[in-house]
Parts: sequence; structure tokens; C-alpha cells
Amino acid sequence: MNALFTPTQIGRYTLPNRLVMSPMTRSRADNETGVPSELAISYYGQRADAGLIISEGTQPSAMGKGYVRTPGIHTAAQVQAWKAVTDEVHRKGGRIFLQLMHTGRISHPSLLPDQATPVAPSAVQAAGKVFTATGPQDMVMPRALATDEIAGIVNDFRLATRNALKAGFDGVELHAASGYLPEQFLSSNTNLRTDQYGGTLANRARFIQEILAVMVDEAGGNRVGIKIAPEMNFNDIRDAAPQETYRYLVQQIAPLKLAYLHVAVYKAEFDYHAMLRPLFDGAYLQGSGLTKASAETLIAEGRADAAVFGNLYLANPDLLQRFRQDALLNTAKRETFFSAGPEGYTDYPFLEENSGNRALRIHAYGGAKFAQIDDVAPPVAGPGEVLVRVRAAGVNGLDWKIRDGSLQAVFQLTLPSTLGIELAGEVVGLGEGVDRFAIGMRVMGALGALGAYADLVVVAAEKLIRIPDALDDIHAAAVPVAALTAWQALFDAGQLQRGQTVLIHGAAGGVGGYAVQLAHRIGARVIATAQGVNSGYLRGLGADLVIDYRKTAFWEQVSDIDLVLDLVGGEVLANSWQVLAKEGRIVSTAAPEIMASTPTGKQGIWFQMQVDANKLAELAGMVAQGELKSEVSEVADLSDTPAVIERNKTGHGPGKAVIKLR
Repeated sequence: MNALFTPTQIGRYTLPNRLVMSPMTRSRADNETGVPSELAISYYGQRADAGLIISEGTQPSAMGKGYVRTPGIHTAAQVQAWKAVTDEVHRKGGRIFLQLMHTGRISHPSLLPDQATPVAPSAVQAAGKVFTATGPQDMVMPRALATDEIAGIVNDFRLATRNALKAGFDGVELHAASGYLPEQFLSSNTNLRTDQYGGTLANRARFIQEILAVMVDEAGGNRVGIKIAPEMNFNDIRDAAPQETYRYLVQQIAPLKLAYLHVAVYKAEFDYHAMLRPLFDGAYLQGSGLTKASAETLIAEGRADAAVFGNLYLANPDLLQRFRQDALLNTAKRETFFSAGPEGYTDYPFLEENSGNRALRIHAYGGAKFAQIDDVAPPVAGPGEVLVRVRAAGVNGLDWKIRDGSLQAVFQLTLPSTLGIELAGEVVGLGEGVDRFAIGMRVMGALGALGAYADLVVVAAEKLIRIPDALDDIHAAAVPVAALTAWQALFDAGQLQRGQTVLIHGAAGGVGGYAVQLAHRIGARVIATAQGVNSGYLRGLGADLVIDYRKTAFWEQVSDIDLVLDLVGGEVLANSWQVLAKEGRIVSTAAPEIMASTPTGKQGIWFQMQVDANKLAELAGMVAQGELKSEVSEVADLSDTPAVIERNKTGHGPGKAVIKLR
């Protein structure tokens, strides 16, 4: 399984995947008020399937502004506007942290209240220009902060953190990179102070530590992160001993138990990641120029817990989907990075599949053209529902029985109707009131109805569970119906107990394989009928005796059976009555006619699986941990499903066939 798509823990949150959207200045806020524009709602909402979004740099106070049209978090109007953004991200199941960015000397009087002079730890002018409303302007000489002013700036970060939580953000990140105020205090070429905030390394690191302390005090360490970028040297900043500086800084902040350490390394020759990761116990986020391949490698090798993507997320709002499918990526439009409108902001195209929906539908009972693939309208998740992009779906006996028309009296279908009753996939939409799942989360479940052979399926949230990390989509799709049916038929309907004998017909299939294992686990004696070629497989699952039904009449070999689990029907069922013990019973999943054909004095039950998410989660966990074996007989594409359904009827290898949709 691709490690990028597995869950990870960051602070108090379990993220559904390890893709993090990097903080990126986009300059779409109102320049006078610092209020985010309504476009930001769409921009962040479009990217909500990232495991975590880190917002654009946001000033904690009016004096923290350094660029035109950047947002703040220090007024009620700003908080209200950000609340609309976080609501949209949460509605789509995402998580979002706010990055707090005070630019310090990287500013201009035209950007600050009353044409104020930018502040810095020392009066050291930065080389270069700053982007203002009238275009690029030369940097100005900043004003050195007085010692008694610093506590006020630290308090600005406290209030900004408080406001961020009011606005609905899941956490906050301190921007201590890119040459902005925190890094200006940390670095030797910009901090020439002689008070307790300058001179020694301990003094230069004090400002960052004090800011983090108040942020943690407001939000808790598990909702606070920090970004650093050793030797990035952006905005004319340098440190005389960066290795020593950043080693010391991370050692000092480690006791705060922050949610994460976000480290971006650009052209440094020294391996800062190797030095810093062992010093930090929380989640380690690595960014800067990553590709899908390089991110996969660093996650798989344990060098980071999550991968941070900037331009790729800017240009590909559905980056997670594109990575999953190895699809082509949009190219970022650099000329629109900091423009004022939707171009290059909310207008990047999504994959075509997001607007289409293939479905394998039955158009007639029987015949060569009984089913065909149709393009149907994408469904929409209603209250309590989840929209799932199907990655794999299990093939069941119900498919061919419906196809042949043998269950018309039981299942009244309006044709055409989509087949398939179980699936594994990922969440792409959430209905109102659904809070157990998030966009991008891998889920599995039994529908309790038809419709799984489609690209997009709406499922009641109560019928879905999260796929265990160790289980891939193919094997996850083979679990729900087979495992639940086996469990419920054996123990709910069949009341099988330790020491009893169970006879399982059709034991080599998906349901049968689980039934053999589950019966063996409770200490029942297990007899299975199957083709002789599957004898070794079934014995390996726990069968005490396997009878080759093609060569041997099972009724001549066994008697006094407490429970017959019939997965076949027909003559097999008819011949099973004679082997029952006096109080024995037959549970059939194959023959609804058993209710009318049960001999007098016998117990016969037609069983239909009932969706039970709690039991499914337990069974899926057993499969993921290797306590139960999930056997897949074949994997086929959606276009091959009719042929697979036929093979499922006439006999196939051990286990269950699975259709791979993407």
C-alpha cells in the first residue's frame, strides 16, 4: 500500500492521509481590512481532501502585515470571514490550521497603520523589494523594538491564537521561517541586540519560545505547530552557525509537545532532517519541492510523518485523487500567484472523473447482453450519507441469481438497476450531520442494497467503517458481505456452539472460507464440501474434514450434524435434511424456497445478511491483523464483470472475486 494514503496522527487529530497543503501567500484578501475574500471559501474547500491544510500566512496584528492583500486574524470581521472558510473545510471532512505570520522588517510603511515604520529586533535593513499596492518598493530601514515592546507582540500571538480557535481552525502554526520576525530574532545577521533577546543563542531563541508558550497556553500543544527553514536565506537572512542554532531551537521547544515540526530545506548541503527528526517527538512534516515519488520514499523510509506540497496543491485541488490514479498534473500559473481574482486561484480544473459516473447495470434478466456499462448522473450525499468513490467491489452469488431472474419474487427491481452489494473506496463527499468520516478517508462496507458497481456511490454513514491501515482496497472489498454473512449465519441464525458439528456446503467461496475459520475458532467440528482441488486450502483454514462433492455423496459420509450452512441450494440442500441431528437446523443463504420446502419436524431458515458496522469493524480488524484470512480468487476490471459473475456461478478458485474500478 502507498504510505502516502495511510492515516497518521498529528497532535490530537488522526489525519486520513499524509498529504499536507503548504501555507502559501495568495494575496486575495481585502487590502484595507485584511478580511479574506469569499473566494477563499472555495479555494480551501476545493482542497479539503488533504490530510491537513495549513493556511496562507496571516498577520496576528496590523503591524505584522508585509504584503498587499494578505489576511489578518485580529479583528471581528476577519474572524467571521475565516469562520466561513473553516466551516466549508469541515463540511467536506477536512482539517485546517492557521499559519500566523508577522513579517517584521519585511514590510513597508504603505502597508502599516499610519505609515508606521516596520519593526525588527535590530535596525538592519533588508536587501531587496517588497510587494505593495503600487508595485514593488525598496525595503526600508526598520525600527528596533524596545525591550518593553516585545511582550506586547508576544501577546498579539496569544490573541491571534485565541481568534483562530474562535474562527474554527483546528490549530495554529507559527511561521518561524522565510526571514520574518521570529527568524529575525533567531538569526545572527538580523539580531544585534544586547538585552535578554540578543547576543547568545539562548537569548536569540527566546522570542520564538515565548510566542510558542502563549500559543500552547491558548490552544494546547497538540494544536500548535511550527515551521522552520534552516539555511533558506530568504529575505536576506543568514545565521553564522545554522546547525547549532536549529539543533538548539528544536531541543528547547521539544518539551512543549507540539503537534508537529514543519521543516522546509531548500538548497542546504547539510542534512537537517537527519539531525532534527530525532530531537522532536511529535509529527515531523517535511516539505520543499517534493514530488509524489520523493514523498512516497520519505514516508516509507520513516523520514517524515507527512509530506507538504505547495505549488502542486495550488494547481491541483484534487491532488490526492491525481496521486492515487497517477494522473497528469495541472501546471501552476506563476503569473497569477498573487493576482486579485479567481484566475489561478479557484479555476484549476479537476479530473474529469469527478463529473462522470460509470455504472454496471442490469437491463434484462439473463441473456448475453443482460448488463452493460452506462454513464449515469453522479449521486449527491444527503443528510447522514457519505459519497464514496469506489475503488473495488466484491462479487457475490446474489449477482448471478438476480441476473438469472431466480430472485425476482424476492427482489423487486426496476430495470435497469446497478448490481453489486459491497465496496471499498474513499470518501469524496459528506452529507449533513456526518462527522465520523473525512474527505479522502478509506472506507469499506456492505450496502444492504444494490449499487456498488459504480464509480460513485452514496452510502448511509452507519453502514461504513474505516479500512484498517494494513488492509488494501482489494482485500477490503472482499470482506464485508462474506464475513458478515458467515458470522451471522453461523452464530445468529444457526446458533452454533463450541463442540457442535457444522457442515458447510460451498466452503471454498468467500462466505464459506470465513465460515470455516470462524467455526473452527470457537471450537466447533467443521466439515466442508468443495471441489477436491480446494481440499488443502480448506484444511489450512481449519476444516476437520473436506468432502469432494464431485466424487462422494456427502450424505453417505456424515450424520448427526448440528448445523448445515448451505451456500449452494438445489440438490445439495435437498440431500442435507437426512444428515441433521434431531435438534439440528439448516441455514441457507442460497435458496429462499427453503421456507416452503422444509420437511415437517425440521428446522430450515433462509438467511439474509444484515449490515452491522460494529461487527464488520471487528471482523475487518481480524483480517488486517492476520487472525482471519481473506482470499481473493481473481481481480478483474469493471468491463469484465459479466464474465466474472458467470464464473462465480459455475465455480472458481478459492476465495472471492473482486472488481477493481480504478
